[in-house]
Amino acid sequence: MTDSKPSMSDLAKKLNVSKTTISFILNGKAKERRISEALVEKVLAEAANLGYRPNQFAQSLRTGRTNIIGLMVEDISNPFYASIARLIEEKVYQNGYRIVYCSTENDVTRGKDFLTMFSTLSVDGCIVAPTQGMEQEIREMHEKGKSVVLFDRYFGNDGTDAVMVDNQGGMYRAVEHLAARGAKDIGLIAIALDDPEKEDRIIGFKKAIADNGLATYVFPLPFKGGYEEYLQDISEIFSRNKLDAVVFGTNYLGIAGLEVINQMGLRIPDDMAMISFDDHDLFRIHRPGITVVAQPIEAIAQKAIDTLMSKLRNPALTKKTAEVITLPTSLIVRAST
Repeated sequence: MTDSKPSMSDLAKKLNVSKTTISFILNGKAKERRISEALVEKVLAEAANLGYRPNQFAQSLRTGRTNIIGLMVEDISNPFYASIARLIEEKVYQNGYRIVYCSTENDVTRGKDFLTMFSTLSVDGCIVAPTQGMEQEIREMHEKGKSVVLFDRYFGNDGTDAVMVDNQGGMYRAVEHLAARGAKDIGLIAIALDDPEKEDRIIGFKKAIADNGLATYVFPLPFKGGYEEYLQDISEIFSRNKLDAVVFGTNYLGIAGLEVINQMGLRIPDDMAMISFDDHDLFRIHRPGITVVAQPIEAIAQKAIDTLMSKLRNPALTKKTAEVITLPTSLIVRAST
């Protein structure tokens, strides 16, 4: 026969304190209820001594909150998203919340299913790197008063806050850097989820190419998953086009590109200069090192959390006009250029 779990009533009886006071202390409301620090320490010490654990379900019914945040990314194994997730999880925990996260693999049906799961779990808020086609579901969550913050991708004027980076500016600087070093035939290999003309990284690339009077070489590719699935595409692009420099729109395309360049016996930067959008450990340790347009991962995570926490503390903010926070990228120059 197992011992029964200690309850809030057991704590109250043991300390000769009202159950209401115990509840205020355990729910972090001691200060606003002007409960003495001495009593708070006494209750918390006894709770730990008895092994008391609050009933999460009952607690959420009383408070209307689960203290759970939902995090949705494209691929949790991708170093960019993995780093974001680790930082967000740490910052969420520091704010007294826990996190549940998932990967969409850029599958809209899967993404919608996860949004439904978040609703079923009654998460207090969500941080989402959305896939194309989830616009309506996210809009409905916002209209129902659910706190949602987007990052990495943004649908436009749908009322949802977003944390973005200056994709156009970052890509523009990459092209400027290559052109300043004499590159004439610069190619861009990038993911285009919908219309390539709407992708900020492609827009920034084309603008820089036009401003420098160069020929345009843009090769949009659909999302496929792992970098291995792009090897054939990249090999065909290099075989059919005489490029003296290439920019990859994501780190996993850059990794695939490195493998193809090595397989074809090309030398970096003698035969082809290379830049990748998004940094990666491989780019840092590869010889020659690979120049990258780095995203401010720490700042993205911090802004996403700060924005969400503000909305959770003041629900009225959820209904206000959306704010799009745009963070700068940085060009890290290495030997590949």
